[in-house]
Amino acid sequence: MIEYIARRLVQGAVVLFLVSLLTFFLINLAPGGPSSLIDFTTTTAELDARLKRFGLDRPVHERYVTWLTGALRGDLGTSINQGLPVSRLLAQRIQPTLVLGLTSLALAAVFGVALGLIAALQRDRWPDHLVSTISTLGMSVPNFWLGIVVIIIFAVNLGWLPASGSASIGRGFDLGDRVRHLVLPASVLAFSLMPNIVRVTRAAVLEMLASDFVRTARAKGLREFSVMLKHTMRNALVPVVAMLGLIATVLFSGSVVIESVFGWAGIGRLAIEAANGRDYPVILGVTLLAGAIVVLLNLIVDLLYAVIDPRIRHD
Repeated sequence: MIEYIARRLVQGAVVLFLVSLLTFFLINLAPGGPSSLIDFTTTTAELDARLKRFGLDRPVHERYVTWLTGALRGDLGTSINQGLPVSRLLAQRIQPTLVLGLTSLALAAVFGVALGLIAALQRDRWPDHLVSTISTLGMSVPNFWLGIVVIIIFAVNLGWLPASGSASIGRGFDLGDRVRHLVLPASVLAFSLMPNIVRVTRAAVLEMLASDFVRTARAKGLREFSVMLKHTMRNALVPVVAMLGLIATVLFSGSVVIESVFGWAGIGRLAIEAANGRDYPVILGVTLLAGAIVVLLNLIVDLLYAVIDPRIRHD
C-alpha cells in the first residue's frame, strides 16, 4: 500500500509539472501578452519598470524556469493587478470554495443515493418516473439560470435567504448567518451534481438485486434490511464512489459559475477576475491548485475502493 501511494504521488507530481508547463506557455501565447499592462497613462519608462518587475522582459522559457523554481519553494509569484503574493490570494479564497464544494458534494451524495435507491426499489412505478424527471431537470437546467431563479424567488420575493455573498458585513463569525448564505449556492450546485449519482446508484442497486449472492442471501432467510445493507448497498457503493470521485474532480468548474452568480468570494470567482484582468500569475496558480486537488481526490477515491470492497487491492 505504501509503495502504491508513493507511486501515485510521483505520477501526480509529473501530471502537475505537465499542467504547469502547458498552462504557462498557453497563457503567454494568448493574445495581449505583456501588452495588457499598457494603458493610456503608462509611459515607456513606467511600462519598462513594470515589465522588469514581473520578469516579462525575459524570454518565456527563462520565466518558466524562474517560476518553477519559486513554486517548488511555495512561491507562486505576485499578482499583476493586486500586487499581492499569489499564494496568499489562494489561501484567502480556498476556504469558501472548499465549504461550498464539500457541502454541495455531501448534499448531492445523500440525496442522490437516496433517490437512486428509491428508484431502484420502485422500478417502473411512479416514484421511479418522478426521480427520473428530477434527474433530467438537474442535467438540463443551466446552473446560472437556476441560480438567478432561486435568487428571485427566495431572496427577492420571499426574503427568506440572502441573495449573494458568504457572510453579512459587520456580523463577525456567525454560524447561522454563514449557513443562510450557503443554502442557495450549495443547493443549486448540488442539484446539478445529483443526477449522475442517482443514475449510477439506481443501475448499481438493480444489478446487485439481480445477482446470485443476493438471491442466495434471501433464500437463507436473512432479513430484507440485512440483505439491502450488507449485500446490496455495500457492493453497489463501489461505482457510486467512483462517480463521486469523478464529480469531485469537475466540481471546481461548476463552482466557477455558482460563485459568480452568488457573489461567493472563492477560487472560482478569483479565476474569473484573473482571466478578465489578464493576471497571468493568478491564472497559473489557480490552474495548478485545481490540478493538485484533482490528483489528491483521485488518490483518495482509489484508496476508498479497498475500504468498501476488500477484494480490491492496491499492490
